[in-house]
Amino acid sequence: MYRKAITLSGSTTVLVTMTPEEHRREFLYQAEKLGIKIRDCSMEDIAMEVIDAPIDAIRSLEYCGAPCSQSELIPDADWATMRHARYTQPNSWLESQILCSSTYDGSISHLVAKSQERTQLARIFAAICHAKLRDPQGLLAIYQIDEDDEDDVALEKICQVATDVGYYGAVISGLLGAAASPEINNYHVLFDIGNPFSRLLKKGQFATHTWDVVSLFGPYDDMLPQDCRQGVFQWRQAILTYCDTGEFPCDSWLPMSRSMLVFRITGIEQLKQEQSVDTKPERALRLAEQEAGGHGLDLLWEDVIRFFLKTGNPRYSHEALEIMEKYDHNCSVSLGG
Repeated sequence: MYRKAITLSGSTTVLVTMTPEEHRREFLYQAEKLGIKIRDCSMEDIAMEVIDAPIDAIRSLEYCGAPCSQSELIPDADWATMRHARYTQPNSWLESQILCSSTYDGSISHLVAKSQERTQLARIFAAICHAKLRDPQGLLAIYQIDEDDEDDVALEKICQVATDVGYYGAVISGLLGAAASPEINNYHVLFDIGNPFSRLLKKGQFATHTWDVVSLFGPYDDMLPQDCRQGVFQWRQAILTYCDTGEFPCDSWLPMSRSMLVFRITGIEQLKQEQSVDTKPERALRLAEQEAGGHGLDLLWEDVIRFFLKTGNPRYSHEALEIMEKYDHNCSVSLGG
């Protein structure tokens, strides 16, 4: 029986879940896009028309769906939240686990945002922060986001916020929940080997998700630059050894010590809490705590980061526009005063 677990760059907290009512509204919206009449029609009739729709029309929707909360599978409305992870203990049969994030998991958000046609990204993000947070300048200052930043620069910074809150924060939330079961060894890992195959981002500078998986399985070892081979091979050996024996070259994570194993191109380094306390991710975690306690990370993740990404879609852009108009008004009043 398996008594070990590994999570790479993700958790249930980064899933988008929807309530039954949200699913109903989304289903009707997608049906209308297919040209299906929905007014005065039963859900069953609409569903049958969707089923009969041409497959190419279904694909053209580019809609991926989402798990349904308040259901038999996901009974809790807050299941996909960092607060839920923070107070949830692992399964009793688990002996140990590795919880890992990459230093630029936000590359996924970067890819999505680059395909969207909107400008003034730093100003939009700043307006959202001012609308949603008590200390908006605190978050902007941590990541040095300036309203005059060019869009590519701003997007790189914003996706670092997404990385640190939505992935690193998710790992810490999971570790906090697991710490309530002292018999389980929990290992915190940070993957920081830059992706040598990146196209949109500068090669070798950003440790992205999916690259962590590719480097683990090694299908392109013959194409690896010489300078990252040592780090990749040590990363792979550590994970494979753990899978085989359960041994891992790191102290178990505890709330007071917060040991973390970092994989870089130069090799492995174990960090203690005092060595990471002033990093951007840890500063963002403290700001989240100040904003809303146990709900703080979810506030930053849902109301700031995901809201920013969502409103890049023309369907939701009006929501950001309303915030921008209010922000611009407040700025003009402040300048006038």
